[in-house]
Amino acid sequence: MYNASAGFYDTEIDNSLRFNDNDSANLSRTFGTPTNAKKNTVSFWYKRGNIGVDSRIFTDTGTGIYIGSSNTIGMTRAGVGNFLTSGLLRDVSSWYHVVLKVDTTLATASDRIKIYINGVLQSASGQTLFSQNEDTYYATSGTKYIGGYSPYFTDGYLSDIYFIDGTALDPTSFGETKSGIWIPKEYSGSYGTNGFHLEFAGNANDSSGNGNNWTANNISSHDYVPDSPTNNFCTNNSVATDTTGSTNHSFSEGNLKVSTSSNNWWNTFGTIGVPSSGKYYWEYRAVGSGTVDQNVGVVTTDWYRGSDGGIDTADAYSLYTFSGGSGYLYTDGSNVNKGTGWAWTWGDIVNFAIDADTGKIWYGINGTWLGSGDPAAGTNEAHTVTSGDLAKGMLPAFSGYWTGGTPVMNFGQDSTFAGATTAGGNSDGNGIGDFKYAPPSGYLALCSANVPELTIDPINDDTPEDYFNTVLYTGTGATQSITGVGFQPDWVWLKRRSSSANPTLVDSVRGVTKTLESTVTGAEETQAQSITSFDSDGWTIGSRVQDNQSSGTYVSWNWKAGGTAVSNTDGDNTSSESANTDIGFSIVSYTGSGGEKTVGHGLDQECDMVIVKSRDNTRPWCVMHKDLSSNYNLSLNGTGGQYHFPSQSSNGGIHTPDGTGSTSTTFSLGNGTSDSVNVNGSGEDYIAYCFHSVEGYSKIGKYTGNGSSDGPFVYTGFRPAWIMLKATSTTSNWVILDNRRPGYNRDLDTLCANLSSAEDASAGTTNSIVSNGLKIEGGSDRNISGATYIYLAFAEQPFKYANAR
Repeated sequence: MYNASAGFYDTEIDNSLRFNDNDSANLSRTFGTPTNAKKNTVSFWYKRGNIGVDSRIFTDTGTGIYIGSSNTIGMTRAGVGNFLTSGLLRDVSSWYHVVLKVDTTLATASDRIKIYINGVLQSASGQTLFSQNEDTYYATSGTKYIGGYSPYFTDGYLSDIYFIDGTALDPTSFGETKSGIWIPKEYSGSYGTNGFHLEFAGNANDSSGNGNNWTANNISSHDYVPDSPTNNFCTNNSVATDTTGSTNHSFSEGNLKVSTSSNNWWNTFGTIGVPSSGKYYWEYRAVGSGTVDQNVGVVTTDWYRGSDGGIDTADAYSLYTFSGGSGYLYTDGSNVNKGTGWAWTWGDIVNFAIDADTGKIWYGINGTWLGSGDPAAGTNEAHTVTSGDLAKGMLPAFSGYWTGGTPVMNFGQDSTFAGATTAGGNSDGNGIGDFKYAPPSGYLALCSANVPELTIDPINDDTPEDYFNTVLYTGTGATQSITGVGFQPDWVWLKRRSSSANPTLVDSVRGVTKTLESTVTGAEETQAQSITSFDSDGWTIGSRVQDNQSSGTYVSWNWKAGGTAVSNTDGDNTSSESANTDIGFSIVSYTGSGGEKTVGHGLDQECDMVIVKSRDNTRPWCVMHKDLSSNYNLSLNGTGGQYHFPSQSSNGGIHTPDGTGSTSTTFSLGNGTSDSVNVNGSGEDYIAYCFHSVEGYSKIGKYTGNGSSDGPFVYTGFRPAWIMLKATSTTSNWVILDNRRPGYNRDLDTLCANLSSAEDASAGTTNSIVSNGLKIEGGSDRNISGATYIYLAFAEQPFKYANAR
């Protein structure tokens, strides 16, 4: 199981055991007399399947570790005590590490039960304290279960399970932090009489040396899979809302199988997006009876169906088997009937291959590529994804209609498709995965180990938090140094949380003490008691009440650009810029000159978003975003939808004649004398903050609201640290969420770029940050039905390595 790793993980885990609650699957074993039932430790990694169900993980019939229907994890002993954490475990796309530490001999009652998630001690939302010296029944003699018992069975994947009998241990015995990420570590201590270690290398045998093996009940050989905490595989994303509005389908077999309860179209999407480079392969097996009517393919990460139907519109690429027996290719909204030779039926396996560098896609049926396609040679592709759609990012996707169809996906975990066929035993060129048919040469399984190295990659001890970080502080009313940023920032955006105050923006290009406020149209001010210096690990603040009120609580968002500004002559208007091309961020100062003009942004590709403000005069903030309509902008200080700047002219704001707003070296300005971004004649100065998406670090995109408490899923490809979002088609605030302010999923507390209001922790504005994006659950400012929202997001952890949250 454990191997020396030349990659990121010093300890690699190769396997897990899949539990399907529909099968009443569990492990059982009879314990003998324990070393000490008052002290013990349980450690395991868990990737969730079904959520919102009451399930037991390690337990007897009355006590143990469980996840309730509210998705909180806890430990209970019936009639004696209970400990329930406050955070919700609603992430199905990656792995949680859970440690339960028990020592009921301790004098302080609140210290007797502790639960850690990814190395972090969890607070209790409610508990009945265990009496001193109480036994934990799951540690006593008798029959014990892993995976639950009737009717409380676990659904999902369990890996690397330890039980330490007689010793209460911290999580650092089983894990460690590397480049800001919690990763596995091999345990090296004693186990006690009933202690064990389950590695799931094809069985449920104990590798601790104790010989405490377990009996598998309703578990088959195909349930031992290579999906693991150090190589996370793609599955269907059961918390990604079906964009048709359908709720008639459910997930099983570790989120690889989907079934439907009524005859209506539904869609489901993968948890791992296709990387921006490389070649990838997966399989789908048609399980069912009656009419097929199914699509298999990919869609853009911002795809939205909006009505009853499958993945057959713009931004979608799929092969569809029609009820009449014909196969249709759908390419970005157009289709062609390929005839019966391109259709599949029940029991068939559909092969899918995509080359992310070229956008070419191939389909096969039962190992034979259709249309004489040859993915290895790159010839006779079925269709090609446009460069614009590739830039958005692509997700595996599937659509179905009839209740008789229960498709099963295989991204390399299980070539039997949950026991429906014999195993294929084929791995990819890296020796990864288990496929029914051999992947074409050069094509890999869609899993974290096969994601190419990133620009900002923890394997090189280079993390997103080296370039963006959120820091909380408390005001003192006197000069103080704010540390813990981790770098010397070039842009600081801070906001008082505890009471109303305008946000303050200071950057290194304009210089310290030069402030702007995102809530107002006012000009730059010199505030001698605001930020007075940028320091190696943060910055120093003076006594300005707005930024440093005594006992006031504050948040600061900090970005690193390129340090000292340099001259840029790429555009018509010479600029002074501080640019970091690795992270796609620059700060640009320029002087207006009127007319259609360009300004160099200092980056090495087109900007996806630009925020501009006049420094000298009262003018609105102007925002260009790639997903706004052609030649339209938004106002950062306002709530209105997209419009022309100024409102009476289509030539104002940040735009170019073709409406794109940016080239690989410049962004473009409007020509009006009353324009917010390029007034002529007075030498008016401006500041611009420029961004483009960087895989694994930042994402600039859009999503569509559905108006439901089960809101849309925003796929970013990383575990977000910060997101700012705004409706483009209707009135809404600029909502800002981050990973430092309370609480731990759901994240309730929000601030708005356009409001001076204190932090809002009101009900009905809930969101969950997860390992690959953001789950929207409510709130009129972020989920109006049918409204388009744009967003800017930065990562805490790239999804290649991200823990579940």
